[in-house]
Amino acid sequence: MRDISKKTLDIIKKEKIQPYARKRYLIKKIFIWALVTLSMVLGIVASGVVLFQLTHTDWDLYHRSSYSLIEFIMLAIPYFWFLFFIVFWGVAYKFFRRTEKGYRYRPIFIICSCVLLSIVGGLVLYQIGFAENLEAAFYENIPVYRTLNKRKHSMWVSPERGFLAGRITEIVSSEKIVLIDLQGKEWPIDISNVIWRGRLSPKKDLEIKIIGKMDDKGGFTALEIRPMRGRRMRGKGQHRTQHRH
Repeated sequence: MRDISKKTLDIIKKEKIQPYARKRYLIKKIFIWALVTLSMVLGIVASGVVLFQLTHTDWDLYHRSSYSLIEFIMLAIPYFWFLFFIVFWGVAYKFFRRTEKGYRYRPIFIICSCVLLSIVGGLVLYQIGFAENLEAAFYENIPVYRTLNKRKHSMWVSPERGFLAGRITEIVSSEKIVLIDLQGKEWPIDISNVIWRGRLSPKKDLEIKIIGKMDDKGGFTALEIRPMRGRRMRGKGQHRTQHRH
């Protein structure tokens, strides 16, 4: 025992090891916990957006698309936010293990706790609309993010298969609108007998997804219209615009 103590003292003297000052110790402790907390918050935010995007994927249209189930799932996955989620929860895990008592917990316990916090926190952010607003802000203000989402909307650039999406540029009448699709092409849209999902109504600059059929004259007849994305999709209300003679 004396030999071990002597060796330890010799190493301390040789390496000139000095104990941390209390102030330095507290600063390090605060920094680690701040990093863990920030990473957890950002991880929860990412999980909320992932939940929002997966919930608003048109899963019911899989059987009408030309994609296999695997391809459809791959299109639906929000890779950007999944990466965001993994990175920040990874940072939170790494630095939590460096806290005073973090090493005492088994990795599986920490991971399960992270998953539980992600689900609960993500659900809260989804319900209050924060996740949706954040995703919309990214989409509207970050060109790179819009580019990453183009592949996800690729199904909606298939008018020959009955899928079309874009922005309303003109309300011609109660039975007709003009739409610019995601590739910049202009379409006259017949809405004389269409179901509007959510709480939508015809409005200029509204971004929509249309299920219908392309006619021989270069137009498109809408059978159902959905919001491109957004809170209104939560509403269950719908109304039908019908042609009146």
